[in-house]
Amino acid sequence: MSAVAAALSEPLSRNTTRGVARLSVTDDDGRPAVSELYSAQPLRLFIPRPGVGETLTAVIGNLSGGIVGGDDYQTEVNLGRHTKLTLAAQAAEKVYRSTGSEAENRFSFDVGENAAFEWLPQGTIVFDRALFRQQVRFDVSSSATMLAGAISVLGRSAMGETLTCGRYREHWDYRRDGKLVWADRFDLGDAAGAAGPASAMRGVTCFATALFSRRNAADDLDWAREILSDGGSAVRSGVTAVDDHLLAMRWLGADAMRLRDAVGAFWGEARARWLGLPVQLPVIWRI
Repeated sequence: MSAVAAALSEPLSRNTTRGVARLSVTDDDGRPAVSELYSAQPLRLFIPRPGVGETLTAVIGNLSGGIVGGDDYQTEVNLGRHTKLTLAAQAAEKVYRSTGSEAENRFSFDVGENAAFEWLPQGTIVFDRALFRQQVRFDVSSSATMLAGAISVLGRSAMGETLTCGRYREHWDYRRDGKLVWADRFDLGDAAGAAGPASAMRGVTCFATALFSRRNAADDLDWAREILSDGGSAVRSGVTAVDDHLLAMRWLGADAMRLRDAVGAFWGEARARWLGLPVQLPVIWRI
């Protein structure tokens, strides 16, 4: 029996949790305004006062402290025409070992005409023996601007933990004006084998993905490569132009803090250039 199958064979020992967060933003005489704000425990949405130079900001919090097997979380964000929003997480999400069922975290983002959306890459830490799937869906207007990303960490590296068993799946779909343009599928089915140094992942224990969507985004391909090259040798990174309207970035590393620092350094420069926001990231990301 495989390690994943053995984990799935264990009996359930707790009730599953269904968390929901929904946020809609509309234009109110030139300013973004919240038209829908709904959350069901354990998820909570907060609207803090934005910092100097920042736009409307929303923060997602998980009051349960983490995700376990069988949990199902769903976050939906809708930006209307000519609106702006920065979305962040209160802290890195933690996915605990499973007692037999797969947990799921789903994100759905609809970005309307001439809207500007930023999803700060706070992070997800996948514990040993976790069974977890994360799905991210974007539907972006061709006239909108979006910078969105996520960080994934395999094991609690600060505690010396590595993945000996478990499964982690991450699926991204990006649609523009309703048409699928880019899809990414990651399936770590044998955690111990895949994270080992002799495997195809070559010792990678953390990674990040980011998308920049805007008309003529590809014009900034060389600029993005130059900024990424300043990230140091501890983290490998790259960027590609999917088409004229979309850049895809990725970071790979063996040290979660170094990877987060590299992503943050790039992100500050990118949000200033592409969204007109301060180079310094919001306080919620720096805590």
